[in-house]
Amino acid sequence: MNVLSVFNPIFEKLVEIKGQEIFLKAGTIPRARVGGELVILPFEKTDQALIVSFLDAILNQVQKDSLQKYRSVDFAFSASKNDQRFRGNAFFQNGFYSVVIRRLWREIPSFESLRIPQILQKVALERCGVILLGGTVGSGKTTTINAMLNYMNEHTKRHIITIEDPVEYVHEDHNSVINQREIGQDAIDYRSALRYVVRQSPDVIMIGEMRDAETFNFALSASEVGRLVISSIHVKSVTQIFDRILSFFGREHRDAIVNHLSYHLTCFVVQRLLVKKDGRTLVPAFEVMVGTSLIKQLIREKNFEKIPQALQNGSHEGMQTMDKAIFDLWKNGEISSEEALSACDHPIEFERQMKGIHVDGHNASILGG
Repeated sequence: MNVLSVFNPIFEKLVEIKGQEIFLKAGTIPRARVGGELVILPFEKTDQALIVSFLDAILNQVQKDSLQKYRSVDFAFSASKNDQRFRGNAFFQNGFYSVVIRRLWREIPSFESLRIPQILQKVALERCGVILLGGTVGSGKTTTINAMLNYMNEHTKRHIITIEDPVEYVHEDHNSVINQREIGQDAIDYRSALRYVVRQSPDVIMIGEMRDAETFNFALSASEVGRLVISSIHVKSVTQIFDRILSFFGREHRDAIVNHLSYHLTCFVVQRLLVKKDGRTLVPAFEVMVGTSLIKQLIREKNFEKIPQALQNGSHEGMQTMDKAIFDLWKNGEISSEEALSACDHPIEFERQMKGIHVDGHNASILGG
């Protein structure tokens, strides 16, 4: 029996109902996340033997070894009709397997389909610098990054190298050459992949996750010698990106890191997925900070608390706060008041603005008195 033929109807159902994730647990009926809730799917209970057979068919030997050693592993695969791509994580609970599988876009999505701010098209064409995409798990960071890579692929002639764990979206060469390296299959680990990547003559380097001081130092060094580095980072706001980066380093190194970053920052973006009024569809909201001279000055002076005001004042340069993005979604009738208030950063001020009470801070002073 082809075990994938058993699971393909489940994957197809997820696509049909426009769900985001499937939850497979030994001894239970499969469930799917649709919008903000889990729903029971019309299938029989999944037993342990079937999940074991599925993982045996999907995982390569390195991933199988990792699952046994670390009791959890990430993976990606194509299945169902039209080579639909999925990303998954398998883990143990109470001695049995559980698997969470996220549906990816069937094809690499465009800026328009993802509703990505147009400023990121300009950012994607930069020759060097550091671009970080922030957000929580499942917020769409990787999809946005791949849309940017796809835009580069269509509009520039570059050598793009990705280092991922796992490879989620598979690119074809168009105007650019894209080499995608998967940790465990094409490289032992991030450290070894980064060690040799500059010798592979890349113009753009995509690192799946900015996770430690070594990775971040590499990004700065690569930018310094003319490469564009793109990566993701787990944060909830643009200002939290700085906290996260500085947490990688001891106090004695932080001033130097901030100063170095100020010269190489191209763009920081944070995104969130909100549930639309239909309760099923997700819509993104983006906070955007571009590396303008003012932003770089604020960073060098470590005036991070003034960055939100700079984002608000910098709308003409493509910048915006998360609350502004969420407010626009609410004003356009796409999300409910409850969803907007639960997702925004400053609910008291946000609610006042919803009621028409607006404090004009657009021209507030950022530097000096």
